[in-house]
Amino acid sequence: MNRPLKYTLDQDFDLCLVPRKPGVYIFLDKEGRAIYVGKAKRLRNRLASYLRNGAVHPVKTALMLKRACYLDIVITPTEKDALIVEAELIGEHKPKFNIRLRDDKAYPFLRIGMASPFPRISMVRKRRADGAIYFGPYTSSLELRRTISLISSLFRLRTCTDSYMKNRTRPCLKYQVGKCSAPCMGRIARQEYEKDIKRLKEFLSGKTGRVMASLKKEMDKAAQALNFERAAMLRDSIEMIRGLSEDQSVVSSTNPELELDVIYIEINNGMGQAVVLKVREGTVRQKQAFGLEIGIEDEMAQAYSRFVTLYYSKSQVPREVVVPALFSENVPEALSSYLTALKGKKVTVRYARSGIRKRLIHIAKLNASQALGQEMFKKDQWHDLASRLKGQLHLKKIPERVEGVDISNTSGVDSVGSFVCFVSGEPRKSSYRQYNIRRRGPNDYAMIGEVMERRLRGGLKRDDLPNLIIVDGGRGQLSSAVKVARQLDVLDRVDIISIAKEHGQEGEKIYLTDEKTPLFFKSDSPVLRFCQRVRDEAHRFGVGRHRKKRDKRVLRSRLLEVPGLGPKRRALLLRHFGSLKALSEATVEELEKVPGLPKNVALAVYNRFKEQKQEECQP
Repeated sequence: MNRPLKYTLDQDFDLCLVPRKPGVYIFLDKEGRAIYVGKAKRLRNRLASYLRNGAVHPVKTALMLKRACYLDIVITPTEKDALIVEAELIGEHKPKFNIRLRDDKAYPFLRIGMASPFPRISMVRKRRADGAIYFGPYTSSLELRRTISLISSLFRLRTCTDSYMKNRTRPCLKYQVGKCSAPCMGRIARQEYEKDIKRLKEFLSGKTGRVMASLKKEMDKAAQALNFERAAMLRDSIEMIRGLSEDQSVVSSTNPELELDVIYIEINNGMGQAVVLKVREGTVRQKQAFGLEIGIEDEMAQAYSRFVTLYYSKSQVPREVVVPALFSENVPEALSSYLTALKGKKVTVRYARSGIRKRLIHIAKLNASQALGQEMFKKDQWHDLASRLKGQLHLKKIPERVEGVDISNTSGVDSVGSFVCFVSGEPRKSSYRQYNIRRRGPNDYAMIGEVMERRLRGGLKRDDLPNLIIVDGGRGQLSSAVKVARQLDVLDRVDIISIAKEHGQEGEKIYLTDEKTPLFFKSDSPVLRFCQRVRDEAHRFGVGRHRKKRDKRVLRSRLLEVPGLGPKRRALLLRHFGSLKALSEATVEELEKVPGLPKNVALAVYNRFKEQKQEECQP
């Protein structure tokens, strides 16, 4: 693969400088940031479609070309290599004008941490090269939590952290209710635990038949050995898996080894929905739906190609991927080579022309159309509300991105500033921000000014300023926020308002930047309700962080009050238990087992935390 070659896009740019070879092209803005990445079988031909004189482009493409100041190209030996490089560059730079999963940071994964002798299962937001096994992405954290709860009932695998497990002196509640096998107390042999991990991997891969056969074999062995408790537990797991299998759609009873993913993308009016049907052992095991932010792809084939590379950079690759017959003949070959390289085994990308595959594509299409219809309905509702917000709050433009700011503190202590973000009327949690406030003392106006300055300076650097900021408070808080925005010269780009809580019977008030008199709305006003929703979400988000800071400070202060517990012994306790929370929940017996800690000091620590719990329980 050749090194990138950079060109300046000015009137003297000559397309003859670009070779007719496979490769990747990158448009960059004046700051040198990648704003669009694409691949081509012949670079010169592809770039000519963008840069030739008199070319007419869709709105998004024209906007991208207007912002583009530079062009990089990467020449590759084959189109397959171009696809691989394109996927890597999109993943690294996240260009603004490429198709991408909407709010893709929010998609969680199930992680099996293989570094421990007794691997832990957990939910994480990012895949790392740490030797762990990842399954996903899942479309919601709620869905994944339900999956983890089911897995706990089926395989009784631990979910606690390594430090928590290390310091246990008796089984936890999950063992008592049959959702953990208590490896912390040696209640299960490592070999048996490894069998459960193997079954879990097969279960998550859709091989439920194999899992049931393995469990049945072990159940029979347990029954013959008169271990009826173990046999009953295995029987319950088998019945649970059988019930799940019966709820799923059988695609092919004649081909139980069928393993494929079916992908369908529906695009309408700049919005997109992708549906992935996962077929394992001849049965539809899972349906995933992803909202798409559509880039400047002008062909459906491009959209499919981009989604496939994006999706499988984070998800397990099956033996076969089925797509509608929209591609030119060479694209599936390049995609197949790319996925084969990812999986390490042969992967086929196939058209859905007839039979089972055509039927599955039809099912995926129905689901994608339904999901997109719901998204478009929400978008229409938002456009109506956004127009009302602009008109009734005297805003400069339609507020597509709205952020709410709140300050949480107790008499100026443990102060936290929180920003929440709503895009097109919906929360975008990946853009939520929290700031530990550096200023001391109870001064809400100064705190608002500090977090506004930090947010707006960061927004100028990242080019992600909101259209509207809603401040929790009255005229004073609004004035502090506006003062900072004026100093940073962003008032022409960002509207700022504040919403003050109700006093007496007058209702909640909304203050505007250039108006001395507040606005009053009826309690059922959509504009007021939206502002309240943003304000309340900012408050909820901030209070959680503030409480954690406060509780941590209180716990530390409790330790300082224990006689005979100096800096070395405090550090010893924290190392042993792993966290203040685990230390505060320790029993006398667990504290007495800490090496180097006298029994009288252990008792004093226990009594101090016990007093604290009693104080918290008092009305």
